[in-house]
Amino acid sequence: MFGAKKRRRRRRSELRLGTQAIKFETTTTRPALSLTPILKFWQLRGARIFGVVTLALLGWVYYLLFANPSFYVYDATIKGNFALSAREIYTASQIDSQSIFWINPVKVAKKITALPNIKSADVSITLPSTVVIEVVERRPQLLWQIEDTVWWVDAEGTIVPPKTELDESMLRIIDDDRQPLEAGYQIDPTIVKGAQALRLLAPDVRVIRHTHALGLIVATPEGWPVYLGDGSEMRAKLIVLSTLLADLRENNIAPTYIDLRNPLRPVYRALPIIRIGQPNQPNSQQPRAPNFNWP
Repeated sequence: MFGAKKRRRRRRSELRLGTQAIKFETTTTRPALSLTPILKFWQLRGARIFGVVTLALLGWVYYLLFANPSFYVYDATIKGNFALSAREIYTASQIDSQSIFWINPVKVAKKITALPNIKSADVSITLPSTVVIEVVERRPQLLWQIEDTVWWVDAEGTIVPPKTELDESMLRIIDDDRQPLEAGYQIDPTIVKGAQALRLLAPDVRVIRHTHALGLIVATPEGWPVYLGDGSEMRAKLIVLSTLLADLRENNIAPTYIDLRNPLRPVYRALPIIRIGQPNQPNSQQPRAPNFNWP
């Protein structure tokens, strides 16, 4: 009993089938995967492939940004102009048919301000192709005439060509020196301010003459020329002129001119008095100081 071998207990499947199940051991062959060939290929060709892909992407970006018509400028919104046409300003900007990415707003504004009638310009751009140009024009304050040529003059004394029909009611200064001018020339702003003050204080004045030596010149109702100088202290000069004219008329004196360039020392030259049978007075043609009470 003790020496007998212990019998192996059969499995249920073996009892049910009546025979001992046969074990089958299946083995599968696993392929050996290696990245070595891929790494070698990339080392040999990777840089070239990367360059080709990058070049293709850059070409596509270039097309989108610089060849696509959506990013090209063919018009602009112009604001602030009244004398110059929008076409003149747009042509001066030199942005037509340009890519929005090549437009420099500062350079474009500089080109526009090169126009004599433009005082300043501001340029803004918005994708894909919107350009807005806002300008400030030089507003004419008076007319400057040299023989048959008439210019506009702004508040700063800048000469600009007229771009609309001349307003005959505007104050006109006739340059008796006939000095040739061109657009952009700068006149002394004191002359402009003095002429404007004269027009404000004497609304009937329509035409003022000017010479470099005598400055602004107006005429009294009698036709007597009055030298007003550079236009400074215009109110004081007109006060002196009003008092002086009353004195001259009262004394029946007809001056050849009245010099008020220095309102504190007004001077006039009286016409010579010719008396039949008597010699001319030697001092009749000398400048005389007016006899009147100072205001």
